[in-house]
Amino acid sequence: MRQSADATKLILNSWKEIAVYLGRGVRTVQRWERELRLPVHRLGKGKRSPVYSTAVELNFWMSTVDFARSSRMQPQRVPIGPRTGKPIEDSLRLLSSVQSLAQAIAENSVRQHHQAEILQARILQMRSRMK
Repeated sequence: MRQSADATKLILNSWKEIAVYLGRGVRTVQRWERELRLPVHRLGKGKRSPVYSTAVELNFWMSTVDFARSSRMQPQRVPIGPRTGKPIEDSLRLLSSVQSLAQAIAENSVRQHHQAEILQARILQMRSRMK
């Protein structure tokens, strides 16, 4: 994955730019959007709308996504449930629950960060109109 000195402001404006940044193919990152919720934003409605993403969101997503999930790459939810008496099984069950929780926290964090950026831009627009 390419790292930029000013990654906080780097905006990637197409599937190709996003794929190059992540060091993958376009079809791979499109599949990641569908199956693993890659943080990609659309500039319209529909599957063929132009897309963009930011380096910050992609870096955070790459550091939190678990590629070793099931063959369909969907999060595996395992209830904690009662202890089995076998420490390894209990540890694996707990680890799976912790991974699911970490993924949910990461997704919400990225979503809230993006919403905060939108809100900040709107506030700046309103302030500029008031002057």
